[in-house]
Amino acid sequence: MEPTAQKKRPTGMTILLVLSTINACWNIVSSLVLYLTAPTMAEMAKNGQLEELMTPFSATMGEEMQQAMTASINLLTSIEPRYWLFLCLLFIASLMGVLRMFRGDKRGFHIYSISQILMLINASVYLYPKQPQSGFMSELLLTLIFILLYYLYFKRMELQNKQPNDNVE
Repeated sequence: MEPTAQKKRPTGMTILLVLSTINACWNIVSSLVLYLTAPTMAEMAKNGQLEELMTPFSATMGEEMQQAMTASINLLTSIEPRYWLFLCLLFIASLMGVLRMFRGDKRGFHIYSISQILMLINASVYLYPKQPQSGFMSELLLTLIFILLYYLYFKRMELQNKQPNDNVE
């Protein structure tokens, strides 16, 4: 009697896992950079140094673009650095969950899901109260879609693994 081989991971799940890995890695780096630079940028904004740095760009980009960039920088510097640190740690947890899911470990799904939900809570505490136009609904929808798709793929894989081998009589 030959041992039954584990069913292959669906291609769609592999694509989701790759996208989640790229997203987590990118956000680990960016949140770490923002955690380290936000206090300096806030000080520069307070002293008017950021506006001085933006002046050469206004000739190229235009006054409206310079104002939009200045508003974005002011928003970024108004967020407590703890937000970026928490976000970095949660993306590390998310990446750990994704790597476990790559290996077929269902616990990775739970780690990923919990970290994604905690990211939404983190943003609700630190980020969304400061934003006039909140992106909460779009982030919530995207998070729910990825969690639902991972859940459905794991259920599908479980069903495939439970099916009796057709070759055994």
